[in-house]
Amino acid sequence: MEEREGSYIKRLFGWDTLRGQLYWTLLISSVIPLVLVGLLTVYSIYNILYNKIEKGIEQNLQRVRGGVEETLGNLYDVSQQMSYQGFVGQDLKLLQTSEDTYEKSQLTTAIQRNMGILNASNPTIGLVLYYDTTTGEMLYNNYITRNPHPDFDSLPKLSIKSDHAYNGPHLTLYKYNDTSVFSIVRSAGGTTDPRNPMLVYAETNVKVIQNVLNKEQYGMNVSHLLMDNDGVVLYSDKPELTPIGSRYDAKTMDHYYFHEEIGSQGWRLGVFIEKGEYQKEIRDWFVRYSFIVVLGLLISIWSAFRTWKVVIAPLHRIRKGISSFISQEPNDFFQKTGLREFDFLIDNFKDMQFKIQDLIEEVAKEASEKQDIEMEKLMAQINPHFLYNTLNTAQWLARLKGQHEIDRFLSLFTKVLKYNLAKDGTIVTLKDEIDSLNDYVELQKIRYDFEFDVRYDIPEPFLATPLPRFILQPIVENALYHGMMDEKGVIEVSVQETSQALLLKVTDNGNGISPEKIKELLESDTRKNNLSGLGIGLNYVKRTLSSFTGGSSELAIDSEIGKGTVVSIHLPIDREGNMR
Repeated sequence: MEEREGSYIKRLFGWDTLRGQLYWTLLISSVIPLVLVGLLTVYSIYNILYNKIEKGIEQNLQRVRGGVEETLGNLYDVSQQMSYQGFVGQDLKLLQTSEDTYEKSQLTTAIQRNMGILNASNPTIGLVLYYDTTTGEMLYNNYITRNPHPDFDSLPKLSIKSDHAYNGPHLTLYKYNDTSVFSIVRSAGGTTDPRNPMLVYAETNVKVIQNVLNKEQYGMNVSHLLMDNDGVVLYSDKPELTPIGSRYDAKTMDHYYFHEEIGSQGWRLGVFIEKGEYQKEIRDWFVRYSFIVVLGLLISIWSAFRTWKVVIAPLHRIRKGISSFISQEPNDFFQKTGLREFDFLIDNFKDMQFKIQDLIEEVAKEASEKQDIEMEKLMAQINPHFLYNTLNTAQWLARLKGQHEIDRFLSLFTKVLKYNLAKDGTIVTLKDEIDSLNDYVELQKIRYDFEFDVRYDIPEPFLATPLPRFILQPIVENALYHGMMDEKGVIEVSVQETSQALLLKVTDNGNGISPEKIKELLESDTRKNNLSGLGIGLNYVKRTLSSFTGGSSELAIDSEIGKGTVVSIHLPIDREGNMR
């Protein structure tokens, strides 16, 4: 009974077919990530809105507060220079007490010049002036004012000190502009004479408030509110909500989020944002997310149907191909499906048998080449014991006849021959190679009655370095037959260590070799060329090194006609000095 119910449920939802499994798998794999991502995103949105965004607003508000304080500080510095203690006010104080006409003229010129310097050195400062409350006269103003007798007491007070007062944003006194500015009013006498009738007035330029109270830096629609220390509104981006001159009441701000910073002079700076801004972001996100969910479901259904057509049809063809293979029809192993992925697998399966055959042939070829390298060491190793016995007999006959030079020559030749034909391994030490090379060099000197100098620069620790047998002799032989033309010839064999490699150099001062000849020496088949000496060329050395180091070694020839030749071998070694 339970089995029947289980089968019925499977058939009902299509779980008993590959198509149904694909439908449900793709649907679930699409819906679950969407739901999880949606929940995580909802949480993240709320977290961002109520935490990160608020912190961002607070940080921006702190920067705005800092900008306002910096602006007020600049106003204070300028007014300080205009007071009697400043470099401008000192001349004004002298002018007020002077009775000399010429001195007054000089002081007036100095005041005007210093006022210009003061204004130019403070780009955020706009209108500056002196105002004599006794006479009602305005002095040394740098711009035309809209009112020759301004009422400084009516300006909104941002902060009041004993000798100066900061005024909140108000209409500029400059006649030809209608923007708001910050300003400062102070007694020219400063703290020492706060009741002095001469007043100093300085205001910011027309762009300061626009820059300092810039709303774009918040990234959303906000409004600024500037109040004195009693909470009286001095400036508002929304005067219909918080009228200027009214007292701020938090109860009227239920629909807003409000953040506040208090300045060092006691004034308060606030920013408020409509709660609808947050809700709008959430609503917009839910609309976008719902659209993505619906679109994802539609794509999942379409993908399941498409996958069924794309996968099932080729699988039917592959099944037919397998049946054809089982029925021993190799010529019709698989039919093409029209899909590159399936066709790639089919083609590679077909090519597998051919590649295996190619690998077998390649291994056989490499083994044959390695055997050829061993066979090329000398002239085919024809009964070496017979050669040794014959040479020993000739050597004894030379001794009996008193032919010591012939005896020496045959002795050296036998040693060189035994070393090159030895069967006790293909890897020798550098010392063995040098010893055999010395015998070969002496043999050539006797053979041609030709003197040449062979020098060695090999540090003793490198003498135990392993390397393939019969490497240096063909290189020295090449130097003798292609380079040396007189008895002043010098051949130097040197060894030095580079980065994880051993550098062997054979240098001669002969006539050099042309690039064409170098190419011929490295690429020609020694079995097809009649070479001097033992008939084994540099191509043998190159192939031997490549065979024993897996291609990681390097043989290079650097030669110039008339200046000699340098043959370099880079032989890879490990930290213990063994060949890699």
